Amino acid sequence: MKSHAVSSSSLLKSILFQRFRWRLLILGLSLLCAICGIAAPYAQKHFVDELLAGGASQRWIWAAFILTVTTHAFWQMSLWVASRESFITQKSLGDASYSRILEGPGGFIGHKPAGEGISLFAVDVQGAAAILDQAFIMAGSMVFPLLLAPIALHVLFEIPWLSSLSAILTLSFINFILARRQSRYFYSFKQLAAERTGLVAEWVQNIRTLRILGWIKSIEAKIFKVRIRETTNRLGMLTNGQVMNSIATSGTYFLNILVVLLLVNMRKSVGREPTPGELLSLLWIMGVFLARPLRQFPWAIVISMDSFSSMVRLQRALQLPITQPQVMTTQASSENFAIEVSGLNLEIDGRNLLKNINLSIKKNEFVGIVGEVGCGKTLLLQSLMGATGAKFHSFSINGVATAGPADPAVRSQMAFIPQEGFTMSASLRENVMFTYLEEPSSFSQYKNLDERVLNSLKLAQFLPENERVRDGLETEIGERGVNLSGGQRQRVSIARAHYANRPIILMDDSLSAVDVDTEAQLIEKLICGDWKTKTRLLVTQRMAVLPWCDRVIFIENGQITHQGTYAELHKHVPQFREFVRREDVRTESKTSENMSEDLTEDLVHE
Repeated sequence: MKSHAVSSSSLLKSILFQRFRWRLLILGLSLLCAICGIAAPYAQKHFVDELLAGGASQRWIWAAFILTVTTHAFWQMSLWVASRESFITQKSLGDASYSRILEGPGGFIGHKPAGEGISLFAVDVQGAAAILDQAFIMAGSMVFPLLLAPIALHVLFEIPWLSSLSAILTLSFINFILARRQSRYFYSFKQLAAERTGLVAEWVQNIRTLRILGWIKSIEAKIFKVRIRETTNRLGMLTNGQVMNSIATSGTYFLNILVVLLLVNMRKSVGREPTPGELLSLLWIMGVFLARPLRQFPWAIVISMDSFSSMVRLQRALQLPITQPQVMTTQASSENFAIEVSGLNLEIDGRNLLKNINLSIKKNEFVGIVGEVGCGKTLLLQSLMGATGAKFHSFSINGVATAGPADPAVRSQMAFIPQEGFTMSASLRENVMFTYLEEPSSFSQYKNLDERVLNSLKLAQFLPENERVRDGLETEIGERGVNLSGGQRQRVSIARAHYANRPIILMDDSLSAVDVDTEAQLIEKLICGDWKTKTRLLVTQRMAVLPWCDRVIFIENGQITHQGTYAELHKHVPQFREFVRREDVRTESKTSENMSEDLTEDLVHE
């Protein structure tokens, strides 16, 4: 199953008809299992009747034994093939979903909460594949016996096939009604579980902010409300399942009585009693051969409908729109430019957010990008990184025309530092190197790199001995950096970018959470010091950094309206001068808030 085909055609059709010869093999094995299973009581009948008549032949008991063993062998083979096919299908669906994520931006990661994305991989991929290793194999072992049993009853015992078929279909219909109801419970169970997972993930990710704002009880009440609905649904599901199991089990018992009475009455009508062999083989057919199919029937329906609901959810997720960056021409630029972009436009939901942007950044240039909140600064950096569906007339790196920011060769030239410093649940060393180390004993192979890690942290103004990381590089950061303040997370991200040592650095307001003194040190020793031979783009609301920039770009309403040195813009552009004044006032207020927040976080950590 190719990843690009999964999202454009019916998943049910893809799953059932992919590797079609193997699907036929499963059905063939199930058919052989049913034929051998229905032939075994025929051999038993002859053996018992001949035994009681005093002339039993061992060939019938051997035939019954071989047919029974062969039935189980075919059944186990069909289970093995179905399980193997289900595993292959799961891998294919998982690969398709993962590829879809990497194809972003957009898709279900861009449109759905993280919890639903987790549920998609944890529940729906396996649920969709369950139609093979559960529903499909159940159908094969169920349909063939249900079709063959009335024929066998008619051939062996002259019981009208329509009577036995009607009784079987009546019981099956009752089970179908209960199974359909059960499938609704299953579907609601998955929906509610995904909703609860999303809420819990949101609660965990934002626990500190929620605690500060006093919203803990509010979001917990919402989680408990969903949990109550989930529990109520589960109780209904268990009750309905028990009723369904009881009817499936007791129904087989009543069918046994009905068919035996039919046989006895038919034999009496012709003046003779049924033979022990006939009664034994009849009970074998009804009590053994048909017992499993009749018990499986409702659950086969439930699993099939549940699997189909997973396919629907999965297909909807895979078909959510993705907008890839587009480059119209392959126009090369001067080798003096690290980045040269022309005709950059970004439209989202009918709104033109970036308009005809032409950007030329010289090698080793330090460029500041400023503008009012919502003017498109961050979107510009994200577009350069391929995180939006922006369209470009041309996109060049170091004078070489490229296919755009989605090209891995382009991304490998860039290091990105987001405003919200990203950390993973790992050691400080692993967060800077951005590598998970498999086991503590493997740390020794990285000791020769620790000097690089510590140097990157030092330049990012993150000295482990001064930052409440008591175990140095071994300190576990915790999921989403819960053990660090906002400023610390930003500085770890800065250290990571330094360690990556890429020629182009994109910074999205990555100094917003640090204090004024730390900001000055970062600018002097890192951004304009160690990184002076790199190309740097900094989106910022901190005006103190602008005099250090070689050039300042001023954006208004998604367009570059002015650019030049800080002194030139401040002198000749009144709206820029007014913008700087407002931002200085806001920064002073924000600095006081950050100092208070850092003090609060220090107390929390202590």
